Amino acid sequence: MNRRNVLIIGTEVATNGLESGGSLRISAIKEFLTSLGLDVQVVSRRNARKALVHDWELIVLVSFATAKFLRRARKSSNAIWFDPTDSWRLTRFSLIREGDLRQIPLLLRDLFWIWTSPRIDLLTFITRRDSDYEKSWWSNRLNPIIYPVQNLNRLVRPSNEIRLVFVGDGSYGPNAAALSFLTNVLQLLPVTSQIHIYGRGFENLDSRFICHGYSSNQEMYFENDVHLAPITSGAGLKLKVAVPLANGLRVISTPEGATGLRENSKLLIANDEESFASLILQLEVIHDFNRGLDSIDIYQVQEQPMVNNWIMKNIIGSP
Repeated sequence: MNRRNVLIIGTEVATNGLESGGSLRISAIKEFLTSLGLDVQVVSRRNARKALVHDWELIVLVSFATAKFLRRARKSSNAIWFDPTDSWRLTRFSLIREGDLRQIPLLLRDLFWIWTSPRIDLLTFITRRDSDYEKSWWSNRLNPIIYPVQNLNRLVRPSNEIRLVFVGDGSYGPNAAALSFLTNVLQLLPVTSQIHIYGRGFENLDSRFICHGYSSNQEMYFENDVHLAPITSGAGLKLKVAVPLANGLRVISTPEGATGLRENSKLLIANDEESFASLILQLEVIHDFNRGLDSIDIYQVQEQPMVNNWIMKNIIGSP
């Protein structure tokens, strides 16, 4: 039987090969499809039009930011899998409530792309919460399926140093807000305290932020790291919480950041800057790394077999 060709379209950040929530999502979908014997090609939005000149057995569009290619993708394939991943409706409404009025035209744009899109054959989100928020947009067309986060295991390098770590892209509004929060937290810590940032797009940072830029996932995680995730808005499963937690590292986050995760002794919750600083001061004198955690079962799951069955029935066919 001839191998079937699949195209995955993602954002530039998600397809650059470096660690981010988007790249993790695309990597998981690619590995899943490859394991089923499909030939998979991944392209960024910048190269999508060139790739869509060809015909494909299946086209997967990952992130709402790729929705503008839905109509063109339908002309190149009889099977479309759209994976917005997070609830963009929930994300945008959260930002609008916080006063970011730029999100209003972007929300209208999202609505236009969805309402004018052709038939979508498979629709997936990363959590039940995201699916529920989006369901009203799709109720007359198809039911969303939960496709859970995958492949959280990372190489964790030996280290006796306790580092404070933040992971994120500064061009994303909630991450910029998180850095403002952490700047205030630093003022409550000893002057020798530093926070390591993996990501870019941040400007005018306090000198105690150590910026590493985007890095591969083999360079980011060290024993005794404490990951900081002061998340107050957004959607999805917060991977800046889930990934370190799944690898035995401690995380300090907010109630919003812990949404979708089971209780875990490594996950500490703080509601404000003073509470964050207090927890950091407690952890900075405790070396605590434990690979023995049952880290894989940290999130609430899921309906992946339904996705697998759909692929087998509609793309691969009966053996």
